[in-house]
Amino acid sequence: MLINTVVLFLRDTLPIFLLLSLLIALPSVSRFSLIWRIVLLLVIAVISYSYLGLISQMAEGAGFEILKSLLLVSAWIGICVLVICPFSKRNLNSMGITLLMLGIGLPNSLHFMVYFVSELSHNSDSTLLFLGTTIGLGISISIAILLNIALTHFVSQKATFRFTTLFVAAQVANVALLLEQIDIFPTPHQVWDSSHFISDKSEYGHLLNALIGYEATPSMSYVMLFLFTLAVPNAIAAIRKRIPALWQQVEVIQ
Repeated sequence: MLINTVVLFLRDTLPIFLLLSLLIALPSVSRFSLIWRIVLLLVIAVISYSYLGLISQMAEGAGFEILKSLLLVSAWIGICVLVICPFSKRNLNSMGITLLMLGIGLPNSLHFMVYFVSELSHNSDSTLLFLGTTIGLGISISIAILLNIALTHFVSQKATFRFTTLFVAAQVANVALLLEQIDIFPTPHQVWDSSHFISDKSEYGHLLNALIGYEATPSMSYVMLFLFTLAVPNAIAAIRKRIPALWQQVEVIQ
């Protein structure tokens, strides 16, 4: 149970800590604004968990997968909003940050809550569960701190932005996996198999998946969605830089 808890903590909650690390590294994102969003995320997660059974029964049993897909898509909309709108537009940027927090944080929080509550209710001795959670929390915080130090001290803001779009694309690409599970996307066609190098189920696999969307056996849908969600915000940023007059008109409209 100890190893499972640590691995699942890395899989489900590490992306939340990485997102916080990235947002702190971005300009004009205050830590206070992140605190109230974290509180909001926890409240919504607890409320959503209480209705999880009902949600799962919707859409012929695919309600939870559809909910997670919609949340992840909203996170992608959030990063696009941050790219399109200048940081002087505080209301729009606040909306973008909130969409990112809820879109990535809520599905991952619910995943871990399902595991944690299930193990807590089925085991009389929860020592290993709490120990694994503590170890996983420590590892996640450590990785997030190291990432933030690297982004704020060793790379440019442009590189930080590029990595943020990569991270968000890595999370949103999971929509392909979810929709494949409920047969909305076609049957997965495996593009390659690198599991003999790094397995998806290993600690390194979970870390790389959270950071850059690593999949040992990705499907064509996963690869295409990953590339699309990565390309669009970067293309918007490139157009914004090359055609500033266009974005001046956008700002006037806003």
